[in-house]
Amino acid sequence: MDCPVCGAENPPGASNCQGCQLSTSLFSAVREAAGTGPADSDYAKAIAEILAVVGPEAPGAAGEARSGATLTSQPRFPALTEARRHREPVLREPTLPNLPMLPAGSGVSLLHQQVEELVQVGRREGLDLTDIDTQMMEALRTENSSQLDSIRRTLFVQVAGAVAEDLEVQTARRNELAALVATPAVDGDLATSREAFTAGDLGGTVRGLRQVADGLSSLEEEWATCQVLTAEADLMIETMRDLGHDPGPAAGPLAEGRRLARQGDSERAEHVLAGANRALWELLAPELTHSLKGILTQLQGWASSGQDITPEVHELRQLSALIRRRNFGAAVSAYRRLRVATSSTAVPSAP
Repeated sequence: MDCPVCGAENPPGASNCQGCQLSTSLFSAVREAAGTGPADSDYAKAIAEILAVVGPEAPGAAGEARSGATLTSQPRFPALTEARRHREPVLREPTLPNLPMLPAGSGVSLLHQQVEELVQVGRREGLDLTDIDTQMMEALRTENSSQLDSIRRTLFVQVAGAVAEDLEVQTARRNELAALVATPAVDGDLATSREAFTAGDLGGTVRGLRQVADGLSSLEEEWATCQVLTAEADLMIETMRDLGHDPGPAAGPLAEGRRLARQGDSERAEHVLAGANRALWELLAPELTHSLKGILTQLQGWASSGQDITPEVHELRQLSALIRRRNFGAAVSAYRRLRVATSSTAVPSAP
């Protein structure tokens, strides 16, 4: 009765693991999904049944599927947008403030200094300020303070807008991570950056945002696997519910994995989340098989009517390749794409 997910010992007759709440009825299946069960297990039979439905893997499909199964794109995970919508709610930061007030300035020397500082900040933010340089040099040559002040005002709005966008991007990165793990150091740096922005200190804001970006990159690297596993689990849960099945028996390990992540224990969180995904897949596999049979029947009907089903067949073969490698998260994504492609009741027009 040792739990295959968290390793907790459980008394005989227990219905759920005392450590992570995984249903004990899934203990054997999770072991099998981890590759420690017999080759003729129920789990292996479920995989074989799905593969029998989707058909053999086409030549070259494994390589294509491998590239399609790349689930991470550091520092964020754009491939998992669909799953992110179903994560636990995140406490959002206050909305970005309006553009700050332009600091007072007069005299050619002070105006020149302020424009130079704004140019430096703008370049760090990736702005093309070639025209501004030309205008500034002309104003300095003629010692035209009114022209220099006009340049300063225009430049301030342009640079402040870029800095505000950068602040929004880093806040979004923080929110994405905060759904999984605590980010106190990053939160402190973000708060300091916001204060600097409100005060009109764009240089100070950008310096603070560089610290925020570095901190987020370190956290994203440390927690990348847990982020992917959590997103995959959310996607499997949504798919299971769409198919009318209850993910409850496997929900406990997912909650436990998130709890461990909040405590900062990335190694144990990753282990438990991987077990949660194997348990969720075990519950999803029979429903997936049933749904795929219906999709296959629909495609056969289209083919018999002379319709081109090449894209759908390609997706089936991708799905087959992913399941063979036990890349369940990517397999579920492929299944969802296939389901969307075949969801219309109307038969597609012949070319």
